[in-house]
Amino acid sequence: MELIAILIIVGAVVFGEQLLYRKLVLKGVEYKVDFSVTEAFEGDTIEIVEEVINNKWLPVPWLKTELSTSRWLEFTGSAAARGSDARFVPSVFALKPYQKCTRRRKAVCLKRGIFILESTSVIGSDLLGLVSVSKSIKTNKTIRVLPSPYEVGEGELSKDELYGEIITRRFICEDPFLVSSSREYTGREPMNRIHWNSTAKQGKMMVFNNEFSTVNRVAVLLNLEKVPEGDPRPPVIADTETMIKAAAFMLDMYLEKGIAVSFGTNGSGGIIAEGGTAPEDYIKILRVLAEIENTCDMHFSDFCEKTEFGDITDIIVITTYIDLRMLEFAREQKFKGRTVIFYCNEEPVCDFEVIKVGRIHRFVFLKD
Repeated sequence: MELIAILIIVGAVVFGEQLLYRKLVLKGVEYKVDFSVTEAFEGDTIEIVEEVINNKWLPVPWLKTELSTSRWLEFTGSAAARGSDARFVPSVFALKPYQKCTRRRKAVCLKRGIFILESTSVIGSDLLGLVSVSKSIKTNKTIRVLPSPYEVGEGELSKDELYGEIITRRFICEDPFLVSSSREYTGREPMNRIHWNSTAKQGKMMVFNNEFSTVNRVAVLLNLEKVPEGDPRPPVIADTETMIKAAAFMLDMYLEKGIAVSFGTNGSGGIIAEGGTAPEDYIKILRVLAEIENTCDMHFSDFCEKTEFGDITDIIVITTYIDLRMLEFAREQKFKGRTVIFYCNEEPVCDFEVIKVGRIHRFVFLKD
């Protein structure tokens, strides 16, 4: 009888424990997750911070969370789902009453793009593992991964010296910051233009002699069309990523020389991003590159015909092919005084400079 009584008591305790945990195990449990940064570069290591709070008197002996994110964020101890772009990242917690637990996980950004922590599955269990209660929590935390540059050859721009500001013989106004020598005072110059050192040496009034200047302005055009015939189709993803990295290299190279760079592409419905020479201009266009999708709904030649180039002096075309319409566009721009350089994975014979761009062999993580 005593054994039966003990069994009844144990069964009642277990049954009561199950009822209690089935009702309360996830009640008062708060879950938060966020990236340590909102922006990073390809190859950077970032952190994802998880925070779990148990706001009740009942302990939670076993709590499992499973993040759903992109396969291009690589976590230690996690695996991407086969044939899918999703990656599931599990974590296990044990919480005392009114306890908060914070966990930081490192992740490597494998690819440029916008990545979202869409949702998290939270599963709670009791002391004996007999109860399993789950719910899904929407998180919607986003990180932007900027493309890293892929070094390619350097083309010759329209001026011999690759600097942002160059001397020219024809312009409207003198450049007040570009002083070449001194000349005699004519009576028309303001007093702040007097060159006192030359005046003392020459024994007569001398003023600063300024040169005229102009600025190189480069437009980098990215062609996300695979072939010129038929409906616009994007290239294979490895070629797209190679060209985006090449465009990032162009931006970095020319802005480092003080040359203003703008960007345009026929992908994602057609994008034009005006640029300057400041670091924030570089980051602004990199953000555009990060958000480009591997889609194309416009022929590249149509895109070029609709684009106004204004004071652009040089045009860089990054493409997987060169056709007759593109050559006609280049000749038209050359007639207008602009230099056109093609960066292509082909090497066609034409009357324009063509620089070979090969696919990035180390970009192996794009392959399934």
